[in-house]
Amino acid sequence: MSQPPWPPPGDQPPQQPPGWDVPPPHGQWPQQHPQPQHNPWSQQGPWSAHEQWAQHDPWSARTGPGGRRPGGGPRPGMIVALVLATTCLFVVGVVGVFLAGGGTDTTASSDGSETSRPQHAPPPPPNTSTQPPSSAETSSTAPSSDTSDPSEPRGEPRAVPALADHPLYISGNGAPATSCQLPPFAPDAAGQDALYQAALPCLMDAWEPMLDDANMPVQTPRVVTTDEGVQSPCGAREWHETAMYCRSDHTIYMSARYYSDIERRTEPGAYLGQFAHEFGHAVQGMVGINAAFGDAQARAGGPETPRGLELTRRSELQASCFEGMALAALQNGGLSNDYIFPALADSKDRGDEHTGGQDHGSLANNATWIDRGFLDNDITRCNTWAAAPDDVG
Repeated sequence: MSQPPWPPPGDQPPQQPPGWDVPPPHGQWPQQHPQPQHNPWSQQGPWSAHEQWAQHDPWSARTGPGGRRPGGGPRPGMIVALVLATTCLFVVGVVGVFLAGGGTDTTASSDGSETSRPQHAPPPPPNTSTQPPSSAETSSTAPSSDTSDPSEPRGEPRAVPALADHPLYISGNGAPATSCQLPPFAPDAAGQDALYQAALPCLMDAWEPMLDDANMPVQTPRVVTTDEGVQSPCGAREWHETAMYCRSDHTIYMSARYYSDIERRTEPGAYLGQFAHEFGHAVQGMVGINAAFGDAQARAGGPETPRGLELTRRSELQASCFEGMALAALQNGGLSNDYIFPALADSKDRGDEHTGGQDHGSLANNATWIDRGFLDNDITRCNTWAAAPDDVG
């Protein structure tokens, strides 16, 4: 869970790459109309029989307007006849519908279960299925959208072990402008630790609104800066190795001497960039992505298998994209480009070409994902788990 080392000291990265001005952050099912239900009386209105009966009323020739006999009221026999005729027609109609319908029919569904539906239920709309889509028809890589009703009370924030379809990916959500005051920098262990401890609450401020919107836990990680080897729940980390995040104790371990003595970094921005990358892993740990990644890697046969290495690259490139979002928030909040541009340049020049490994992605892909985070500042743009394999190679 760390950035790969830089190339041997020599050529320094450009201090202000062009074109890094930050722009502001950035489905409905078709309505189906059921066909009208068949009306057994459609060719003969429900009262047409009564109209025919009236035409054959034996008293009709002897009644005047309003059904009244000349010189008196309607005959009682006429009233009785009309009532009996209406009752007979009603009974005949009900019996006819029942005999034509046959009650309900039992139909075997596609999964082998039997379901019953009314025989005269409205037919399904054309070219649509009455069965819900199967899991095989649902993409496992498409990010989910937030469709919850904001007026409904939400449960306690909780991490969700998911990757491509994690609820963190809410379209349009980005890191807000975040003010951050950093102390004067020194490259020794104490100076590095002062920088990290001051940047920690700034990164939390940048990420907390997005975590809140997705109903994710907000848990500040611990930061340990050391110029010696350190033992963690995730294993030993030697002084000559890069920084790492350990999910087991939610701690970022920064290797002071590696960056100062081996890589000979002097710009505070380079240290800030590496810290923001490790903080990106801490975000993965908070929301459950890190746990899902570990499970997927175990199912793939371990971290050294081809699939395991691809999963590691997806995790690392997402942390780089998260780093870019954090740097955009700090720049928008007023942090000097003397920090921002060296941080971007340092991080974009890290990749597998410098190490011979296959666990962090190429230089080109690493630069692409950092730019997506920094320039787009939209959480959905950092969904490396849904990316094509070539984009995480």
